[in-house]
Amino acid sequence: MRELAEEVLAPLPQFLVDVEVRGHHGTRVIEVYVDDEAEDPGLDDLAEISREIDFLIEMEDAVEGSYSLELSSPGAKRPLTDPRQYKKNVGRGVRVKYRSEEGDKKRVEGDLTAADETDFEVTEASGETHRIAYDDVTEAKLKLPW
Repeated sequence: MRELAEEVLAPLPQFLVDVEVRGHHGTRVIEVYVDDEAEDPGLDDLAEISREIDFLIEMEDAVEGSYSLELSSPGAKRPLTDPRQYKKNVGRGVRVKYRSEEGDKKRVEGDLTAADETDFEVTEASGETHRIAYDDVTEAKLKLPW
């Protein structure tokens, strides 16, 4: 599934965040999460991407039996998984669980103040900053404003 979604998204400004397949033969649910570097994907964008992925699934006969394809943007509850998501959300609050250089499990909460190709920076309310490599992250989520 991932390969089909990536094929559809390759020429577009949107990118694949995750694909989850649930259910059993004949009752499969395929959830595809798509994001955009600049802004959240619009409903028209998601509908067009969904049609194209659905077309490829049918052409490739990639799913045996019936299935339901659900396409959406990741939303605030899903973890950040791609460096482009971090860059897009600079200035927003985050909660991050990660491994330190020594291998200890750490948590930090604050504002996402910078992000590049290899790591990102979180600034706590106290002003303390933490530079964290994407490879060290075990979970990172946007902090909801309420």
